[in-house]
Order: sequence, then C-alpha cells, then structure tokens
Amino acid sequence: MLRIEYFDKNRFMKQVAASRGSVILHLDNGSTCDLKKDDEASAIFQTMDAPKKGFSISVSDPADVTGFLRYMLEAGRAC
Repeated sequence: MLRIEYFDKNRFMKQVAASRGSVILHLDNGSTCDLKKDDEASAIFQTMDAPKKGFSISVSDPADVTGFLRYMLEAGRAC
C-alpha cells in the first residue's frame, strides 16, 4: 500500500491511466474503489481535495509501483 501525501490531480490521474493493473483507493471507512475501472468513482475523486493526512492506494500489478513512487517523489519536490 502506498500513502499519497501530495496530490496533483492531473498528474495523479495520468499515472492511474498509465497503470497496467488496477489502482485501488482505500477509503477511511474501510471500503475501496478501483480508480482505473470505476469511471464514476474516478470522476468524483477528481473533484475532491485530498485529505490533509493524504490517502492510500494499492496497485494490482507490481510493475505499477515504480510509476507511483516517481509521482510521489516529483509531487513532493513541487510543493
């Protein structure tokens, strides 16, 4: 599981789209949604501000971790 602390909506959603597998958003109430496959959840997510404490995701394809780590490093430098 990855914890996203800095949120650049456009870059984050581009990374979601570029992922080979599912990108699962873990909500505080314990439920999850797949940002790659659930268009409605993805649209709602893009209109929200990220929580101050960040949010958690997991990916189904281990090869996608590298892209999200790169996103986190670059987003952290931009803030």
